[in-house]
Amino acid sequence: MTNDIQLHDLETNDNHHLDKDHKGDKTTTTTTTILSPDPNESPFKDLETQNQYTPTIIKPLVLDKNFKITLTAVWIGNFLCSLDGTIVSTTMSNIASDFGQSHLVTWIAVSYLLTSTAFQPLYGKTSDILGRKTLLLAAQSLFGLGILLSGVSTNVQTLSLARAISGIGGAGIYALATIIISDVVPLSHRSIFSAGGTIVGSTSQMLGGPIGGLCIATIGWRMMFLIQVPFIVGCIVLTCFCEINVEHIPDGPDRFSKENLKRIDFGGIITLNLIVSSVIFLLSSEYSKFIHNCLVLVLVCSIIGYIYIERYVAIEKIIDVHIIKGQIGALGIINGVNSLSFYMILFITPLYLQLIQNIDVTQIGFYTMFCVISSAVGAVISGLVIKKFSHTEESTMVAGVLVSLISFFIQVIGFTGLHLIVRYIQPENHGGVIWKFGLILSLIIAGLGAGGFGPGVGIFVIGKAGRKDQASANTVVSLIRSLGNVLGISISLSIYTKKVYESLSKYFGSDKSKVFKILIKDSNYIHHGLNEKYIGDVLIIYRRALATSFYPIFVLTFIALVVMVFFQRSVRRLLN
Repeated sequence: MTNDIQLHDLETNDNHHLDKDHKGDKTTTTTTTILSPDPNESPFKDLETQNQYTPTIIKPLVLDKNFKITLTAVWIGNFLCSLDGTIVSTTMSNIASDFGQSHLVTWIAVSYLLTSTAFQPLYGKTSDILGRKTLLLAAQSLFGLGILLSGVSTNVQTLSLARAISGIGGAGIYALATIIISDVVPLSHRSIFSAGGTIVGSTSQMLGGPIGGLCIATIGWRMMFLIQVPFIVGCIVLTCFCEINVEHIPDGPDRFSKENLKRIDFGGIITLNLIVSSVIFLLSSEYSKFIHNCLVLVLVCSIIGYIYIERYVAIEKIIDVHIIKGQIGALGIINGVNSLSFYMILFITPLYLQLIQNIDVTQIGFYTMFCVISSAVGAVISGLVIKKFSHTEESTMVAGVLVSLISFFIQVIGFTGLHLIVRYIQPENHGGVIWKFGLILSLIIAGLGAGGFGPGVGIFVIGKAGRKDQASANTVVSLIRSLGNVLGISISLSIYTKKVYESLSKYFGSDKSKVFKILIKDSNYIHHGLNEKYIGDVLIIYRRALATSFYPIFVLTFIALVVMVFFQRSVRRLLN
């Protein structure tokens, strides 16, 4: 009898004791799961009841030429996606104003995140069927096409459509980066590579702000998109030279056989896309009663269709229910709220600096740079701390959750500091040094927390699900995280725009309707054309609207932090 205690065998078989008989020789293999979930128990029950186990021996890390090429291709893709995202967040107000459609600025931000969220499920399970490389090449191609179309767009609507196409590709680039690295890197080394990926993303985010501002001031926003295309093509070429093989994925022509293609849950992909899209549309803006009712109808029908397809039609479910039950589901939701608050910071800060404090767009990148750099530093510190306690896979997981909890608390402190500055600092306070120092400090603290949170979450999810199910598990967590990104921006910007509309309408009244309409279409009119006697009051209106947008995020973040405390305490009992 051999006792193999393996995290990557988790949740793949409800029978923990498997007996195999062979001719004249009986071999019994016992698999003991450390974190096997029971659907009738609480998410933390299995963590609390385990007192004895044999630690899983950590595996060595082997670096060969193919691994290095693959890692380079994956990280270049991440770099380009992160760079593009920061460039757009910094310049979207200018782009919308250039089209004379400032009231539609929300769609520039949301369109990319909408599709990058809705299409997350496409890549996880499908890459288990068609292969990682095939899906990665498709994702990179779609991302590049969207960037090209963004550069030739004619209004906010066509730009938003192009951003949506980029989002479909970006979803795969991000998701497959995590999945591919998890395929080839032992759990004990995962924190270091996670930190490395964060450094790559943070570096590109740091450069995105200044580059975006520089492009607006020199070559224009169209060339800002178009100059990215050759680099994306180069990334695609590099990926073509990679060999990404996984044991449970069919090789060669079998991948595209009729029988293998039947395993793809197309119905689940479509209905889940409709569910996510409907929710985001309903939250992102106000519509007429007819359109609102249509969206609700689509949402309800999609939910019913998804449940039916997953229960009676799908050969292999796009999201396995047993994965989202228990610890992975609970931690995924916490991760989504954490991402929600951080992405709000990245999008609200440029708006505050540009509109309220009248800071030039070319200088905004200087402030956001501190948040981006600190997030990379936070990831490195988190990775090193977790690696220090990586004596076994179990101790690695426990250390990861503890570090994530501490990081989350740090992020909340920075988030609170930023809100206080937005709420109480007077507009156009150019001579103030203290508030600028406070803003930078808040961004640094928030970045440290956000960067340090991710590695621990990734380690726990991979260790809990195991190698065979880690793609599906990562899909679930990435979907929830991306949904948090979209909801954070959608909720915040929707509250902000609604508050601005109501306050301006009340302030100006019917006799000032012309000024009101101009401000709604072009927010830059505040500093470039608005009568000076109105500027002070209008800036206060915009400042209060931004401060109000923080409130729902505060509530969600506080609840998630409390849940994370109890989650960590349950995980810690593993080693007692």
